[in-house]
Amino acid sequence: MRQRCIGTVVVILLGLSLACGPSSNSGGSKQPARESEAVKEPEAKPQRLDSYTIKGMTFTYYLIPAGLSREDLIATAQGLHDFEPNAQLILVDDRAELQNYINYAKEFSRGNTEAYYPLEWAKRHVTANLQKFVSGKWRLCEGVGVNEIAEIR
Repeated sequence: MRQRCIGTVVVILLGLSLACGPSSNSGGSKQPARESEAVKEPEAKPQRLDSYTIKGMTFTYYLIPAGLSREDLIATAQGLHDFEPNAQLILVDDRAELQNYINYAKEFSRGNTEAYYPLEWAKRHVTANLQKFVSGKWRLCEGVGVNEIAEIR
């Protein structure tokens, strides 16, 4: 349970650091927490992989750790949304077929319905997507679909 809480704190802190940039505030926090963050940071930090704009909408892809809890996934999405408030986010846990997926998305948006779609990879590795609905609200959804996980503000 303690590791899960530390993981959640690390993800939230990473999101805040992305949103706020470098800070000189060390805050005098406890040394053990810093050690845990230093150990966990490489696997917990989302990595920006690619971004493009189609028809006025920006799509940004992030590599996130596999198997995040629901709470950690929501916190990660919130932190990334705070950093890139106008981007549709696609959160993946593997990059092996990412370029094929991006190529498909671009081609499909141009009307090419014959473009190669890495379906099995997408099912297994597109963890979630954050999209702005017609209502103007940002919704974090499962995988490549529209089954809502949470509203992101």
